[in-house]
Amino acid sequence: MQPIQETQVLIVGGGIGGLTLAAICRKLNIAYLVLERSKKVTPAGAGISLAPNALRVLDQLGLYQDIVRHGQTLDKIHIHRNRTKWRTLDWGRVTSPFGYPVYSIERHHFHHLLYQAADGDNTVLLDCSVADLLDDAAERHVKVKLENGAQINADVVVGADGIRSVTRRILARQAGLDGKNTIRFTGRVHMSGYTAPLENLGPKDLGQVENQGQEEMGRSVWANATPAMVNETYGTRFHPFAETGQFKDIVDRSERVIASNVFEEVDFPTMSKGRVALLGDGITTISKSLEYPSLADTIAAAAHSMTSFFGQGACQAIEDATELANSFHQHFSVSRKGEKRLLSVPLQEGTSSLVQALSDYSTRRSQRAKAVASFSRDYAKVHTGKLPYGLGPLFRRLIYAYMPEWGWTRGLRWLYGHQPTIDDVPVAVLEKTVYA
Repeated sequence: MQPIQETQVLIVGGGIGGLTLAAICRKLNIAYLVLERSKKVTPAGAGISLAPNALRVLDQLGLYQDIVRHGQTLDKIHIHRNRTKWRTLDWGRVTSPFGYPVYSIERHHFHHLLYQAADGDNTVLLDCSVADLLDDAAERHVKVKLENGAQINADVVVGADGIRSVTRRILARQAGLDGKNTIRFTGRVHMSGYTAPLENLGPKDLGQVENQGQEEMGRSVWANATPAMVNETYGTRFHPFAETGQFKDIVDRSERVIASNVFEEVDFPTMSKGRVALLGDGITTISKSLEYPSLADTIAAAAHSMTSFFGQGACQAIEDATELANSFHQHFSVSRKGEKRLLSVPLQEGTSSLVQALSDYSTRRSQRAKAVASFSRDYAKVHTGKLPYGLGPLFRRLIYAYMPEWGWTRGLRWLYGHQPTIDDVPVAVLEKTVYA
């Protein structure tokens, strides 16, 4: 019989959300372990967007300068409608009031930064799949049983292992959603990838993003897709970064292309139940590499799934991790020396306190998650020109072609201006205004 390990926080899932939570727990001297079902850390996906609402806490963790060195700011967005250019939006000016720009960075590199910040070599247990968890309020710990026969006891368990996670299924069952599908396919497929350097582009093109508004081709099935299939459907479409102006020039130079079915939440389950909590983790897609089928992977949110429009999947997972870690910090009463104080309260009272802290976290984050998911869904409708009464094309043109940059700033204040920080950890003094 294997010895039973014990920890304060057991995190199921070693993705962006799980590792962010682990890094914050390390900063706050809270004991933690991370369970990752993969045999090695191989994050899927291409690039990732980090917006001001996530960068502030990453700055606290000491990761911001690495992001600056290895990432690329989003400076300008060129907006086209087919071959007609509507405008160039200065995104640096849009985001400047929030203290941080928007950065894009390779997903695997950012994941590596988080892994290091979480002391992953010593705290991430690979090839560990959860078989069951038992949360009995009469017991001091939540008991987590692994498929390899091992058991880990923890004060609290956090599910950060995707839409189809074990922890999510248990909470869904306890919330009366057993057997009910709470996510749906949006009918959209998100494509991303890497290309070899394009000789027609140079330093002046760094930080430039293309926003395309074109008529849809009507293709709905992308199973076993290949780059040739992408070209068959989209190859002749216009793209200003392509040397001949045709999208196939870029696809033909691709080193790796990923097609991802985009899902969204239709019925939000509670984000906590007893001493078990959920947090989002990365973008909400089921991804399959077109070039490398073995790279098929789930990159999803255990707590809340939303469309990939506006690139907030990872940012929301980071927000979740920050708020949840603060709840742990308040509950565990970590001493300045980093040693956990012995609670001088009955077991039931201590358990009740933790349950209430997680319930408060669930209430706060559920409201935020629903707002962001709704915004992402509505933005997708504007972007694709699909609004009621045929108003989509009109609203799309008004927003993309004519809305001033201060209008974008004001419209994004609720999103980018909400910047959770770690309790009792100094925050860098910013030169520019950050909206609360």
